[in-house]
Amino acid sequence: MASIICFGDSITRGESDAVYGGWADRIKTRLIKQFMETGKDKVSVFNMGISGETTNGLIQRFQHEFLTRQAVDKQDTVLFGYGANDLAKQDGNYLVDIETYIDNLRCCIEFSIEKGANVVLINVTPISALLDGIPNINNRIRHDETICRYNQALLVLSVKYSVDLIDVYTPFNDRKETYLAADGLHPNNAGHELLYQVISSSLLSNLNI
Repeated sequence: MASIICFGDSITRGESDAVYGGWADRIKTRLIKQFMETGKDKVSVFNMGISGETTNGLIQRFQHEFLTRQAVDKQDTVLFGYGANDLAKQDGNYLVDIETYIDNLRCCIEFSIEKGANVVLINVTPISALLDGIPNINNRIRHDETICRYNQALLVLSVKYSVDLIDVYTPFNDRKETYLAADGLHPNNAGHELLYQVISSSLLSNLNI
């Protein structure tokens, strides 16, 4: 039995998706249905997304929560979807500066590889043009330019460790206002469906599921 363990923030958790609860839960539903209908090997999908979490929070819980959910035969895939909160500025400072962001993810990637897991990075989705540089309700400011800088850091990490990077920014950005909820940050139902299509297409084909 294999495990797919999805770590991330509110976008991984599925906030603003009133239909299926986000891309991770859509993958879970698909694989449960596949197992019931075909009898194929069971794959456990764990949605470990926490709203508002940064990689500073991830680093505190990752090792324990990964080991708790590791498959008996160690056929594990770990997904990391972080950055939307890390790159937000509040009172003039990033919640997690890019150097710390990289180091936090580096530690988690190295631990995962050491334990024999496949690692997949998911880059950061764009924000609404109306939110770019404008404080939101939590007085946090995000810039599209900063999103691209953090996404570039993820690309460098993926190359350094020879792990997969799923680009959701590019397809999302093509029609981002259509895919975003009213807050300009979280995907709406259509946005989560797009994330599901992009992520599952890459992930499940690579895993031969």
